[in-house]
Parts: sequence; C-alpha cells; structure tokens
Amino acid sequence: MRPPPVIVAAKYLFPLSFPYKTHVYREDCKTVAGIIRKVYISTKPTVSVQIMIENLGPGSALHPKSASKIDILLESSLHDAELVSSFHAPRFRQRLAIIQAWGVREGETILDIGCGQGESCLALALEVGPRGHITGIDPAQLDYGHPFTMREAHHHIQKSVLGPRISFFPVDTPSYLAKLDGQRKHFDSVTLCHSLWYFPNDQAVYSLFETLAKARIRRLYLAEWSYEPTCPSQVAHILAAKAQALLYRYKTPSEPGLREQNVRVGVDQQLILKAAHAAGFKVTEERFISSAGDMREGQFEVRFVLGRVFQQRVADACLTENQREEINAAILKLQSEMERLGSTNTATVGSMDVWCPVLELNK
Repeated sequence: MRPPPVIVAAKYLFPLSFPYKTHVYREDCKTVAGIIRKVYISTKPTVSVQIMIENLGPGSALHPKSASKIDILLESSLHDAELVSSFHAPRFRQRLAIIQAWGVREGETILDIGCGQGESCLALALEVGPRGHITGIDPAQLDYGHPFTMREAHHHIQKSVLGPRISFFPVDTPSYLAKLDGQRKHFDSVTLCHSLWYFPNDQAVYSLFETLAKARIRRLYLAEWSYEPTCPSQVAHILAAKAQALLYRYKTPSEPGLREQNVRVGVDQQLILKAAHAAGFKVTEERFISSAGDMREGQFEVRFVLGRVFQQRVADACLTENQREEINAAILKLQSEMERLGSTNTATVGSMDVWCPVLELNK
C-alpha cells in the first residue's frame, strides 16, 4: 500500500505545474520522492514554503533517467526561482554541451579545478553516472558568492541526489595534489571549466599547467570563452571582458573580496596554449560551442563594466595616469559598440562562443 501524503519543508523551488514528479528534502535531510499535489506559502512569522507530496515510498527517489537532466541539476543546486529561465537553466545547458564536446565517459573520476559553487561538478556528476566521481577544489573563501555562498551551495549539493558522486575541498591545486602522493592516478582527468579567467595573473596559469604535468595528469578538459566573435553581437562581451582584465592587471594585488569581479586575468587561447605546451601538454581535440540566445553572460559583463560599481573601482584604484586612460578608453570603446548595436539595452548583447579543447600530456 502506498504511504499517506506527507508535508515537507522546502526553501527553494523552481517553476512547476501540478502534479509534478520530483524529490525534495525534509528538514532532517532525508529524501522524500513522490507527486507534488499542493504548495503552501506562509509569510508569518517568516516566509516559508511547504509541499504536500504524495509519497511513493522507499526506493522511489528521482533517478536521473526518469526526469530531464536540467530538472535534476536545478533540484540539486541552490538557485533563485525567478532566474531559472534567464540564468540557471542556460548555464546548465551550456555545461552539458561542453561535456558532450569533450567526450567525457561514463564512470570517469575527475578533478574539477576552480569548481566555484559546483555547477560544473553537478553537470559532470550527472554525465559520469553512479560509477564515476567528481572532486571539486577551489581556494576561494567559502563565504564568497551572492546571493548564495560557496559554503551554502556545496552543502546543498551534497544533500542532493547527485551528492554521493561529488566531493568538495577548499584548497588550491598544488596543495591538494601534494597531499595525494601516490594516489594521483585515481583521477582519469582534470577539468578547467570557465575557471582560468579567475586566476590572478598569467604566471599563475603557467604554474598550474606545470603542477598538473608534475602530477602526471594525463588528460585535461578545458573550456573558456573564445575571445573570437562569430557574430557582431558578441563584440561587446569581448570588450567588457578586456576592460575588466585591464583593471585587474594594473591594480594593486590583493586577496579577492567576497564580491570580486568575474573576469580577472582573462587569459585568451594563445596564452593558455603557450602555458600548456610549455608544460608538455598537446591539444588532441578542439571544438567550439556556440552560446545559445538565452545565455546572458555577455549581457551581465557589459552591464557591470558600464555600471557605477566598476567605474568607481577604476577611480579608486592606485593606477598610473596612462593605466587609467587605457581602462577608460576601453570603457568608451564598449560604449561606442553599444551605440553601434543601436541600443543601450544589453538585451542586444550576445555571449562569446566557448572554446573546448582536450589536452593530453606527452608521454
């Protein structure tokens, strides 16, 4: 006999219609799977959400093959319900496309460097299946991130249906690999998915590849924005990224703040390949992924550079006159590009394509 309906608490929901088959987490962190029938929203004493769910009983937790991949990734991650269609879902779709372009195999054990809040870890965990495992490492402060911190995001992921396939460690790559000693062969591959732009300088990128080569990492999956426009609407994204990289290069070095900008060193393909080749890696496959129209990364970066916060940071930074003029010229160039697009509305801005090479260490 099917168990009676139960009430469970849920803090975050994405848009859904009823009935909707899903799994949620009770306050004791145990999974309840079933058919959602009703949702109750209360504002007193605090905002809370309760779900009336028809419990399907033991062993009925949502399985990756019984629901869409995007639904599983959304349920496994912290997200703003109002931004599902405009932010979260497009980012997950792009990551799944990147993983497909790489040719990641089921059962792989992967080290994800610069994992951030774990979006790539989730997508990788879904694709490698229950026999695979993803280890995400990132040296950023666990309180970094808005509106959700890395700490909150990782905690939520590890309670999710994909949680058993993922481990997180707040550590830099050299320190983590040094602790592994003879266990380094445990990883089939390493991923760098939209993480090199966060590095502090060019030398840090060179050092990373040297570290991976010394650890005898054989296969490296890499994804970064291409810097090469394939349509006119992408030029603004490129200009915004270059303006941010200029400021980060010239300003006084410091520990990244909790609200640090997205683009730091902003390395391009040429520098990445030089660093990889110097360490003994070669490109064995290379693909480019076109950003879908709902991928708004370019819009976010343009809005940031043309906004008050970035321009105030330029004004406050300890720069030479020439450096300040160069950055301001980059901002003016972006403004001119927006005028060329015929609108100050960033909705006309497209996101760059993604460069997705697979590299292997020379034997």
